[in-house]
Amino acid sequence: MLRAARFLLVPLLLIAVALIALAQTSRPASQPSVLAALGDQPLVIAHRGGKGLWPENSLFAFQRASALGVDMLEMDLHLSSDGELVVIHDRTLERTTDGEGPVAALNLTQLQALDAGYRWSADGGQSYPYRGQGIRIPSFAEVLEGFPDTPKVIEIKVADVGMEALLCDALEAHQQRDLVIVGSFYDRSLQLFREQCPGVATSAGPGSVRLLVALNWLGLGSLLSPSYQALQIPEQHDGLLIASPRMLKTAAQRGLNVQLWTINEQPAMHRLLDLGAHALITDYPDRALQALGRSTQLSALKD
Repeated sequence: MLRAARFLLVPLLLIAVALIALAQTSRPASQPSVLAALGDQPLVIAHRGGKGLWPENSLFAFQRASALGVDMLEMDLHLSSDGELVVIHDRTLERTTDGEGPVAALNLTQLQALDAGYRWSADGGQSYPYRGQGIRIPSFAEVLEGFPDTPKVIEIKVADVGMEALLCDALEAHQQRDLVIVGSFYDRSLQLFREQCPGVATSAGPGSVRLLVALNWLGLGSLLSPSYQALQIPEQHDGLLIASPRMLKTAAQRGLNVQLWTINEQPAMHRLLDLGAHALITDYPDRALQALGRSTQLSALKD
């Protein structure tokens, strides 16, 4: 019995020592420039430019969302067949354009010949007000050039095609390294981007989110030293509550800016802001601005 107790005691002591060491060396994330410049107010992030209000991931949407007064524009990146970064969410063209097939099968010229407002409807398909209005898939360079001072949330949508280096080069060329938060559902893409573009703010990948959830559940969240600065999470996933009050508190203590997606109804907006959410990623940025008591009037638009 004594021998068994000693056998168990050794690993337990080693675990305790390791936990103490982690507690002494863990460091919270530092606030990146892109968030420091926005201040302490809750942020409104226009998901795909505000896809509930106008055709998603388009220059038109980004112009309108900016004029509305959102804090950040959220967008998605794919790669064309000729190696250009393009702003579109899906791997295929059917849902948002009048084209067909994979985005990666067409070059930039072919992609931009499509109508990116073709499928948008606010009334379930009874009308399509943006068809034939010249709305097209933008290149990422066009977005950077058109919105040089606007903070952005950027998602890498495809792994293992070299988008990380292209994204870093584009941010460097347009001097916008300090204006973005980069995320992805591919942990390896995020790790590669961090290695290639050190100092640019990123969000937690799925593996990092799972680790934080586990540590938080065990009461060990204070041991985390995040390699990222933003925590972009849904309120729930597969019936599991992710954005619990305890999680939001732990994340804030670790220096993370908690940005919840995709929050479209005002009661949920109010509730999550009361819990401590730092930002709302929403298809309806007008509703979020209204919930925060901010103006929902479009300011003067540039030509």
